[in-house]
Amino acid sequence: MADASLRMDLRLLRGALWKKRGTAGLAVIAVMIGASVASALLHVSGDVSRKLTRELRSLGPNLLVVPGASGGIEGPIGTTGAASGVFLDARSAQERLRAAGVQGVPLLYVAARTGRVAFQVIGADLAAARRLHPSWTIAAGEHPSWIGVRLARRLNVTSGQAVRLSSLDGARSIDIVAGPTLEAGGPDDEAWWIPLEVAQALSGLEGKASVIQARMDGDVAEAAVIARVVEDGSALRVIPLKALTATEGRLLDRMRRLMSLVTIAALVAAGLCAYGTLTDLALERRREIALMKALGATRREIVRQFAVESVTIGLIGGLGGWLLGLGMAQVIGREVFHSAIALRWDVPFAVLGLSLLVAGLASLGPVRLALGVEPALALKGD
Repeated sequence: MADASLRMDLRLLRGALWKKRGTAGLAVIAVMIGASVASALLHVSGDVSRKLTRELRSLGPNLLVVPGASGGIEGPIGTTGAASGVFLDARSAQERLRAAGVQGVPLLYVAARTGRVAFQVIGADLAAARRLHPSWTIAAGEHPSWIGVRLARRLNVTSGQAVRLSSLDGARSIDIVAGPTLEAGGPDDEAWWIPLEVAQALSGLEGKASVIQARMDGDVAEAAVIARVVEDGSALRVIPLKALTATEGRLLDRMRRLMSLVTIAALVAAGLCAYGTLTDLALERRREIALMKALGATRREIVRQFAVESVTIGLIGGLGGWLLGLGMAQVIGREVFHSAIALRWDVPFAVLGLSLLVAGLASLGPVRLALGVEPALALKGD
């Protein structure tokens, strides 16, 4: 009995959609267009945060850790460019940052000279500093040091040249090989960047740092959480570069909001188009519906008939829209982010679900119209 009922439903479905394939096809296309927009933007939104974050990292650090107003470690004034002479314990400060989920790069600012020319030396983990400042122009590879492009011209130093650096008081000195020039477009072009341990030995400040630069992926609220973790019970102070973090947070939020609004608008438009098309289809079938009622079809059977039709339209439109949207996502990725958009296997299920929802809502009007058909009047032709 169940098999017979199923065969009858399939026969009625084939007859309803195939005989009115032009009208039914318009409903499928309407759902497909909405689903394609949803598919494209869902694929893009899955990658947009990662890709925008990668692009925004070129702006450099957005978080600084410095000694607190009453904390820090006193160092010898004159060996560093820090006027306060207060320093961080580099290891403990980094451990606190790691506890907050952030990786930091300690920097030690040292005043040094070669001959009679004084200049600033910055000690840092050069590889980590390079990752933190991807916009800097430096020759690829590992190097013993970097020399700012303007400082290199002032000292007349070329890459590969050995230079002796001395502390201002002449008590300590080191021999360093000049590496490639660094072009950052700021005061870093006037500094000589050397490994942190070497700068600490030159200044007599083993284990110390002037500041720690870090980058977090979040907004000002996230910076406040990190600050609480780092500053709690310590003599450290966290300074978020609020203009930068707020701009990044707003940009990501606006991108997500824009994509959500466009997706909703596309689905609403698709639903309205499908609603009109399915209503026309129901009007064309008034005599057929009246005949079914006259032969004893119940309200449940009529609703089931339209539900099967809307599910079929939703599945076909959703599957086609997902494939079309996948191609659209690749175009968006290539034109906007200059890279491919990763395929997300959760998107097809979301797109099919949205398509079924749109088709189901669009069928409510036709179902109501079908349930309101009076067999006698419809078969009579009134």
